Amino acid sequence: MSLALVADPAAANTVLVDVPAGSLQSAINVLSRQLRISVAVQGRLPDLRTPAVRGRMEPQTALDRLLSGSDWRARRVAPTLWQLVRQRPVPKVVAPRPSPPPPPPPLPPPVDIVVTALKRDLRLSDAPVSISVLGGKRFAGASSARGSSDIAEEAGSVFSTHLGPGRERLFLRGVADSPFNGPTQSTVGLFLDDARINFALPDPDLRLVDIDRVEVIRGPQGTLYGAGALGGIVRIVTNRPQLDRTAGSIALEASDVAHGGMGGAGEAWVNIPLVKDTLGLRAVGYAEQEGGWIDHPALGRTNTNSSHMEGGRLNLRWKPGPDWTIDLSIVKQNLKTRDAQYATQGMARVSRILEPSENDFTLVRIEASGPIGGLDFLSSTTIENNRVVSHYDAGSTGSTKSAAEATFYDETRRVYLISQEFRLSRAQGRFHWLAGVSVIDAINVTQGLFVAPSTAPVASRIQANLNLQASAYAEGTLALNSVLDLTAGLRAYVSNIWDDPRATTGPSIDQNGFSPSLSLSWRPRDGALVWLRYGTAVRAGGRSLDAAGELTTFQADRLQDVELGSRMSLLDGHLDLDLSAFALRWSNVQSDRVGLDGLVVTTNIGDARNLGVEFGSKGHWGGFGLDVSLIRQHGRLRSGLIEDDDLRLPVLPDRSAKARLSWDGKIGSWNLGAYLSASYSGSSRLGYDPTRPLDMPSLWMLGSGMMAGRDGWRLVASVSNLLDSSRNTFAFGNPFTYRTQPQRTPPRPRTLMIRIERSF
Repeated sequence: MSLALVADPAAANTVLVDVPAGSLQSAINVLSRQLRISVAVQGRLPDLRTPAVRGRMEPQTALDRLLSGSDWRARRVAPTLWQLVRQRPVPKVVAPRPSPPPPPPPLPPPVDIVVTALKRDLRLSDAPVSISVLGGKRFAGASSARGSSDIAEEAGSVFSTHLGPGRERLFLRGVADSPFNGPTQSTVGLFLDDARINFALPDPDLRLVDIDRVEVIRGPQGTLYGAGALGGIVRIVTNRPQLDRTAGSIALEASDVAHGGMGGAGEAWVNIPLVKDTLGLRAVGYAEQEGGWIDHPALGRTNTNSSHMEGGRLNLRWKPGPDWTIDLSIVKQNLKTRDAQYATQGMARVSRILEPSENDFTLVRIEASGPIGGLDFLSSTTIENNRVVSHYDAGSTGSTKSAAEATFYDETRRVYLISQEFRLSRAQGRFHWLAGVSVIDAINVTQGLFVAPSTAPVASRIQANLNLQASAYAEGTLALNSVLDLTAGLRAYVSNIWDDPRATTGPSIDQNGFSPSLSLSWRPRDGALVWLRYGTAVRAGGRSLDAAGELTTFQADRLQDVELGSRMSLLDGHLDLDLSAFALRWSNVQSDRVGLDGLVVTTNIGDARNLGVEFGSKGHWGGFGLDVSLIRQHGRLRSGLIEDDDLRLPVLPDRSAKARLSWDGKIGSWNLGAYLSASYSGSSRLGYDPTRPLDMPSLWMLGSGMMAGRDGWRLVASVSNLLDSSRNTFAFGNPFTYRTQPQRTPPRPRTLMIRIERSF
């Protein structure tokens, strides 16, 4: 008899299991380490292919699932020892007459979702934080959402500006500082796997192709993620290479925008095991042309805001041993928009030139994970280069930095980022914990030029910010008893910022501090969780030039949040309810404001508070599903430099709601589906400029779609903006002219999309 691993007897309980499909030998090695058990067999292990096993379960259940479909079974012979035995075939019995057909097998129990945005595998039902998960299939035809900026259309409490593809910002839980794209760090951390992709620039709007899920954590996450996680985290989890099978998919889309142009897209992914169970490749490629809907009568142009995107992702996975995994990921996307999508009247705009933009994104990431002793180790290295180019009509500005005949303002912003993180964790036993260290080196370069036809370009802003951050963090969960858990975390950080444009070798701004978190969770019964959580996050300060060319210093802002939340599953898992109430205090709010010259400057505007309630519900009966989310919040600037009667936090409505009714079924050999979605956003205010108050009205949006699939083929038809609403979704497009002419951003008109997909 051969033992796979010597185990800890105390760990032979319900444990989170993640065993990929493969050989029985490999599966037993992984399962033994995760469950801390021993598995024995008389003679040699049988040569079997085993399915993937994932979820929280006991050793017997995990072994039964591994051996399902074979004539082998696992028998427990000691507290931590199982033996594999071959079952004797059951002799056939010939019945004298036909027996009635057996009743249909019972439906399997609902699968418990495992989330990883808290930097460890954790069941959603056990996570003491406000979190929601969207399956990757939602973004493959089951809605009109296609890019990372569209996550706001699908997830509750996520809001977005509407400047256009590659120029938008995401906000969570009322933590919105400004609609303008200034040089400060974002208030929401947007991650692709473990790599942050929006450090100090807008969301690059990565197309969501071949992804596993999207996880949204609401509330400050400074303990685990550091600076720039004031409002929360949005994490896009990609599908990793599978080492035991070849698979792929090809999809084509065609779209037609009412009152606008036509568009289309093509995407494909393929998974290839280069060396079976050892080396695998997963590649994604796509291209998209989106039709425009903004006209320029004075220029004789129509549908000018069309955009073109092309990109891809390459993942290479190597397993040098049964327990270690090394992943190499390369991401590249280029997004070009011919014109901005704001209008001055109806669906048209009056300006002297088109205002194109470009977002060019490149990411390289290496991750290594495996056991060290009894601990799980992870190393993540990221190199990122993101360039954003904006082009504005600047002729109306009265700035002394631009000649009276200036035609446009050309701004190029680029972020170079290198990050390294090491992490250790332990998920077994009464005390679960993780600890890590992180170093981020980011260079944020901004170059702005006023350009006139008869003169040389005039440099208005040239600034390079070097931001070096180092931190160490730890978080642990102690089971006080069978129903109470206490989780505490702390992050210690130091930050050095060199950003004085007058003297790049001058002194740095040095900051240090702590970001603690604490939560108490209670499980009153199976499938129910109640928690009380305190979280914090800090965003570093810095320096910038004001309209007069003077250097101004803005302080770090800090956010503290208290949350009382609950999550429960009812009706045998057919109904999930989430309810949370929060109160946050935001000190020294950093805000990007537009000066009279049209240039953005960052200042501290005071303190803010937000009180709110969030409700979410997911129900499924038979083939029907209903998802509902409701948010009621009251975010206001409480004290500071702004004197105005309306001190609402920008962009965010006091009331918003989303609902989605879906049906999935089967008729014969056809898999069918349909959905109807609705969203409501209450009125909101754009910013804090009392000379130009910009209010956005409330907005209703409807969408619908139908799907049919068979034998690897899938056809999808969807309609977004079903009512063809043209109400304003955003009241800002050009910082140089928004004070002198009305600006509004109508949503994309009713759009019909047809998608055909072939999987193999």
